[in-house]
Amino acid sequence: MSTLRTLLAQNLRTLRYQRGLSQEDLADLAGLHRTYVSEVERGKRNLSLDNLERLANALQVEAAKLVSPNSFSTTDIAILEALFPYIRRYQILASRYGIADIFQDNGGKLLEILIRTGLKIVPGREGNDAVDEQGQEYEIKSVNVELTRSFSTHHHLNPSILDKYRRVRWIFAVYRNIELQEIYCLEPQQLERFFSDWERKWRAQGGKDINNPKIPLRYVQREGRLIYSH
Repeated sequence: MSTLRTLLAQNLRTLRYQRGLSQEDLADLAGLHRTYVSEVERGKRNLSLDNLERLANALQVEAAKLVSPNSFSTTDIAILEALFPYIRRYQILASRYGIADIFQDNGGKLLEILIRTGLKIVPGREGNDAVDEQGQEYEIKSVNVELTRSFSTHHHLNPSILDKYRRVRWIFAVYRNIELQEIYCLEPQQLERFFSDWERKWRAQGGKDINNPKIPLRYVQREGRLIYSH
């Protein structure tokens, strides 16, 4: 990332926080796409003079200040306070989907998955179980590919859990850090090879629960039906 792009990204992000604007708000004011603003703030996009002027006008500053060092400064607490109204709005949206706390158990990511797929949380059920409008139930799993390349399942896998797994469709969400990349859907029959292996292992070790067996990402991408792509 060039020094100028880094400086522009920092200044733009800081000033937007100070104004209490979301990326979408700023994009609307400047007549630009939100993705474009996001890429500029991450230093991933070169900025034309015309678009620099648009952003400066939207933020009510001189264009030169957006590329000048030490033009704007803010504290972490100021950034947090500017962001928190939007976090509250995110939680209000999550509550409509049955998610009580977006900071707990990947609640924020789960909300995005539910919205993208049109699913709803099954009330009173443990785990990420969801249901569609026809009453079909789903098991939802997610992975951050920056950390691992396989999906976790259950920390105490046994035949009763496997019985549930065999009766639901599966949703696999692929993240890169906090950015959703892809969502795949698999039928339980497509995962039977794993279920059978786990069941044999459970019996072979005398009925001891299996600790979190994995489903490889590459298998999901090869066999699954892609239902969302960023």
